[in-house]
Amino acid sequence: MRLIPLMLIGFASLTWAQLPYINYRGIVNAARYMPPGSPSGAVARGSVISIFGSNLGPATSPTLAFPLQTTLGNVSVSLTQGSTKVNGIPIFVSPGQINAIVPSTAPLGSVAVNVVFNGARSNPAPVVITDTSFGIYSVAAGRGPGILQNYVSAASQPVNSLTASAQPNQTITLWGTGLGPVTYADNIAPSAGNLPVQTEVFVGGISAKVAYDGRSPCCSGTDQIVFQVPPNAPSGCWVPVYVRTGGKAISNFVTMAITPDGSPCAEPGNAMAGALINGTSQARVIAARIAVHHDIGTATVNDAITDLFGAYTAKEASLPFNFDPNVSLPPAGTCTSYAFSGDFTQNTGFPPGLGPPSPTGQALGAGALTISGGAASAKASSGAYLTAIGGAIPTIAGATNTLLLNPGNFSVSGTAGADVGSFQAQLAIPSPLNWTNRDQLSAVARNQGMMVAWSGAAPGNNVFISGAGADLPANASYVFVCAAPPGATSFTVPADVLANMPPVRNRLIQSRGVVYVGQWPIANPAGFTASGVNTGLVLPVEVSGRTVEFQ
Repeated sequence: MRLIPLMLIGFASLTWAQLPYINYRGIVNAARYMPPGSPSGAVARGSVISIFGSNLGPATSPTLAFPLQTTLGNVSVSLTQGSTKVNGIPIFVSPGQINAIVPSTAPLGSVAVNVVFNGARSNPAPVVITDTSFGIYSVAAGRGPGILQNYVSAASQPVNSLTASAQPNQTITLWGTGLGPVTYADNIAPSAGNLPVQTEVFVGGISAKVAYDGRSPCCSGTDQIVFQVPPNAPSGCWVPVYVRTGGKAISNFVTMAITPDGSPCAEPGNAMAGALINGTSQARVIAARIAVHHDIGTATVNDAITDLFGAYTAKEASLPFNFDPNVSLPPAGTCTSYAFSGDFTQNTGFPPGLGPPSPTGQALGAGALTISGGAASAKASSGAYLTAIGGAIPTIAGATNTLLLNPGNFSVSGTAGADVGSFQAQLAIPSPLNWTNRDQLSAVARNQGMMVAWSGAAPGNNVFISGAGADLPANASYVFVCAAPPGATSFTVPADVLANMPPVRNRLIQSRGVVYVGQWPIANPAGFTASGVNTGLVLPVEVSGRTVEFQ
């Protein structure tokens, strides 16, 4: 008899494991992928959403035909708010993901989403529905190269890429979802026509002329925006593009390639980008000092300084949509922004260039690294991208100071590895720039923009401004990166770039924020030669940061 309860428990567990399950915060706009629960995590009426989980649908998604149905492959999706219930329209189903159209008649505000597969009902999952929340489709889940077509002729509309650049004044078709609801049924072939929502497109921060903003006649829930590249748009391989709807809702930021004549793009001001663009091999050695001023949510004001050292070596694949957030930087004078799940303080990818790259090719085996200056030296293993080699908290009396990368000249050497030969190189750590308005930026108003001023950047260095905010209850982080024009001593981060940063909830416990100002010689860094790689670069990086509250 004792076996019966155990058998029942086992049967119940097996049955529960086979039920459809929607992941925690597993519903996002199918294009923008911004984490739900955060200020920009709402989805729009009439948009396509992606639902992630397990046991959600069959292994193969059936073909579609108009009129679309509320059931596909024995999968249905419902959205419930109180006594109001509407049926979503599934357009793709699989065990781990469902794409479905939110009805244009769905209730606004918080709703509960359920999936039913083969008669089994999932857990309810919350999502917030609004009238407009646009997302741009991209090749990398909401970031990187966007799905934008260069209009050459009716018969030639290639997708914009590193090898298919647009040029100023060219017409572009941008693909996305979330402009807003339509007045007809969502399950029929859409009608062409502009939707009644204010739609603005910005290319490199410059407003573009919009010719069309409405549904694509091909696909329910899918929007097209046709715009013209501004005549004064910046050139580059990863020029940021975003959309603002309703005067305030900011989309995800994607990139497009622009050149004066439409030829394949290049990045003469960013030496790191060459291997990614051309599909060659590169060894990139970085020595960085990061000093962060902590005065938010602390009992005492502290300054923490960290020295980092390491390298990344890889043979990049020659692909038209190559993208790495640490290398694919915006042109001078522009900004880009990213969103991702998790806490940015647990990811060393920001400031830019200082985190684990997103390899688009094959990592190459290199030997051990050594950096030395004066009587001090430190080593980094070939398997670690960046290693902490020193640190100090000068505001704490008696704290140990192990700093190595003090301003001055250093020698770098690498032993031979499996793929990369030995090398010798020199670098100079610059004196810290003077962030002149640092102490006035403890609170950052997201709707007003943020001006940063500095002096004393080393000759030949490029200055960047970066920031990050984490909303811990939403498990969401947002990051922006701006490149200052050469020779500039101030830069204003636009309000649109800050709009999706999570506002402060509870200092440190629920929210974290930081702003950085840094310098590095990315246009013309010191180089070295080593067998096994086409180029070798040495990049000294100096960064000043401070904790902030985004409001």
